[in-house]
This record gives sequence, structure tokens and C-alpha cells, in this order.
Amino acid sequence: ADSATYTAEPLYSQQWGPDAINLPALWNKPKISDKRPVIAILDTGVDCEHPDLKANLWVNEAEKNGVVGQDDDGNGLIDDIYGYDFINQTGSLADFNGHGTHCAGIAAAVGNNGIGITGANPDALIMPITVMQSDGTGDVATLIKGIDYAAANGADIFSMSFGGRDYSAAEEQALGKAYASAVLLAAAGNNGASIYTLTPRAL
Repeated sequence: ADSATYTAEPLYSQQWGPDAINLPALWNKPKISDKRPVIAILDTGVDCEHPDLKANLWVNEAEKNGVVGQDDDGNGLIDDIYGYDFINQTGSLADFNGHGTHCAGIAAAVGNNGIGITGANPDALIMPITVMQSDGTGDVATLIKGIDYAAANGADIFSMSFGGRDYSAAEEQALGKAYASAVLLAAAGNNGASIYTLTPRAL
């Protein structure tokens, strides 16, 4: 599809982002690959029934075509068909905060479907990974589980709208492994604090 169809979405006029970064010009360029990039949304979850998202969900084919209640792909998780909720330990995905669904829509809401908005890349697939509580807080151990899951399942881009002030060697290791095959995007933070004011760690 070209930008004319994407910009015709009902709520596109309320989106300031695409024009600010000149996305319509990019949408008009020819595709260099038919492969749909996978964006892991590591957040509070994603509403997988959202009408402007569900057609763009990543699918774990081994689990989708497997037996309900069994770990069909042998990764230790049961029924992780579209991703996994590491907070509630379930493949049944929801978003009790809204932030993860919001981020998923900005990244890859379906384009040209006459519903809602257009994502930055309407051809991308969304891999929902719940690593934050419904109140928006989380812990490093859970984040690492989500990062490892996204890397193991071939996510091309990691969307991580969270931050923390403490250094974690284990988290850095997990991100370093993921960085070998993916683009990592992290929040700049909402408190205006510089990352360079942290106490230097001993090497």
C-alpha cells in the first residue's frame, strides 16, 4: 500500500508522529524485502483482540498448530501462541494497563483497514511480551526472561519503553546477546536524568 491509503485511516489526522518523521515518504518507497519484521513489545502486555492490532500479531506456528495445554515447541512455556506473559506465567495475553497496547499501535497498527490509526510500519508483526506489572513497574529478572524469549523467537526489533537507574550485569548480558541479531530500542526516560550521572561501576 502507499501513503495515500495509510493516511486515509479514520484517526490518522490525530497522529502527529508520522508526518514529524516523514513516514509517508518512506511508505511510498518500494519494499526491499517481503519478510515482515517482528517487533517485540516488552511492556505491560498487548490487547490481542484489538481490531487494529490482531491482524498484525506474530504467530508461534508450533504452538498454534499444537495441542492446547501442552508445550509443543519445547521451550518450557505452554500455549505461547502470540507471545508470553511473564508476569502471570501464561500464554493468555491481555493488557491491564494500556501502555503496551499503545506502544504496539504506534509501532505496527494495521494500515489500510479503515480502523483507527496506521502504525509506523503497518507491515510489521507484533510479538507481545508482558514483563511489566499492570501498575507499570517491573523487575530485572522478569525483563531478562522477556528479552531472552524475544531473541530466541527471532524478533528483529525490541521495543522497550522502560528504564531503571541501577546497573545489572545479567540484563546487559541478555541485551548484548539480543543485539547480535536485533535492533534494540529503549526509552530515554521521563525524569530528565542523564545516564552519565550514574556512579561508574568497577570493571
